[in-house]
Amino acid sequence: MKPPRLTFTVIASVAIAAFAAAPAAAEAPVDFARDVRPILSATCFKCHGPDEKERKADLRLDLQEAALAGAFVPGKPAESEALRRMRSTDPDERMPPPNSGKSLTDAQIAIIQKWIEQGAPWSSHWSFAAPQRPEPPRLAGETTAGWVRNPIDSFILARLRQDNLSPSPEADKTTLIRRLTLDLVGLPPAVEEVDRFLADASPGAYDRLVSRLLDSPHYGELWGRRWLDAARYADSDGYEKDKSRQVWFYRDWVIAALNRDLPYDQFIIEQLAGDLLPGATQDQQVATGFLRNSMINEEGGVHPEQFRMEAMFDRLDAIGKSVLGLTIQCAQCHNHKFDPLTQEEYYRMFAFLNNAHEANIAVYTPQEEMRRAELFRRMSEIEADLQHRHADWAERMAAWENSVMANQPAWTVLEPMGEELVSGGQKLLPQGDGSLLAQGYAPTKHTAKISSQTALKSITAFRLELLTHPDLP
Repeated sequence: MKPPRLTFTVIASVAIAAFAAAPAAAEAPVDFARDVRPILSATCFKCHGPDEKERKADLRLDLQEAALAGAFVPGKPAESEALRRMRSTDPDERMPPPNSGKSLTDAQIAIIQKWIEQGAPWSSHWSFAAPQRPEPPRLAGETTAGWVRNPIDSFILARLRQDNLSPSPEADKTTLIRRLTLDLVGLPPAVEEVDRFLADASPGAYDRLVSRLLDSPHYGELWGRRWLDAARYADSDGYEKDKSRQVWFYRDWVIAALNRDLPYDQFIIEQLAGDLLPGATQDQQVATGFLRNSMINEEGGVHPEQFRMEAMFDRLDAIGKSVLGLTIQCAQCHNHKFDPLTQEEYYRMFAFLNNAHEANIAVYTPQEEMRRAELFRRMSEIEADLQHRHADWAERMAAWENSVMANQPAWTVLEPMGEELVSGGQKLLPQGDGSLLAQGYAPTKHTAKISSQTALKSITAFRLELLTHPDLP
């Protein structure tokens, strides 16, 4: 059976970690991240935490090195200054101070003392710790034999017993197929599918149902929606005119990646740097649509570089939330207060993405690729035939180019009528060099009309030059 690596495997790992972290008995060791840090965060971090402006006595209790340098002395509660002040009855020494509006209960102080006695082991939040595969708990009893069918069930049953609960009865087969089908493909099962499952009394019927649903193209459509939300996928630009955009190639890539069970590391690599991989395929380039999903502002007065930067910040935000599981926007302006990310680290990440700016790439369906290949083949054949029939092909081409260059037409700049032209709400201001400066609102669909008079007798061509303003990059 194909494992749903990008969805259920992750969920199962989190579940195992959560059950493994739960204390099995009252004498279990105190866990800093679970038991101690919440107490310090609620009562101490306001004055002794990450906020530099609010910090008192240059003491930080949110960092291991600083907190264990005297405030808490591992294994020695009597020498731990922070614990002494927590117990003090002197209002000038007691921590947190009475005027802070915060206080510690005797039970909370006892937890901190026990933690110190156990050596003050420090641990980060579980989301920053590499997952470990724990051993399933050993269980005994009648319930175990009939209920535990895989290692995850052992963790669930152990926790149920800890809370004096019993497993619910197994659902009937009609309920099971409905739940499973909705979970895996997002659609209710057809009547025929239910009848087939009910009629299958052979061993492994449920496993075969899971395999069939995982092989359905609807699997990737349902679970791809979660990632597409994180990737800011949309079929329009977002800003102002909110014009439609054609980026469904990326949507289809995400769906296909899930359906073919692309390993998660490759799933991320191709979206962040697929175009940089050696011999990058079109699919790997399409995967970088993850970075191209930022909103686009085409209002007349926007500054291109400003909104290029807006797109860069949006890309970092998307990487933070979807890949790192962090909100990192704070570090755009200052060190992140509550997540382990400094402003310097933020702009190191920024620099990786800011080396190039390529908003759009051309991609083709298989049918279009075949058509292009055929057109290029025919063009090559025509060129080869011409070169075969005309041995002096190169000389004749060079002579033609020289002739064109020697007989360049004399261009005359036409002066528009009127000192200020208004067309569709947009102003066109004549400049000293004969160009026109467009200012003001420009409708999405707009045709500028310009009138001019000339005494030229023979006009053989018109040329329109679109110029970039010198103040723009």
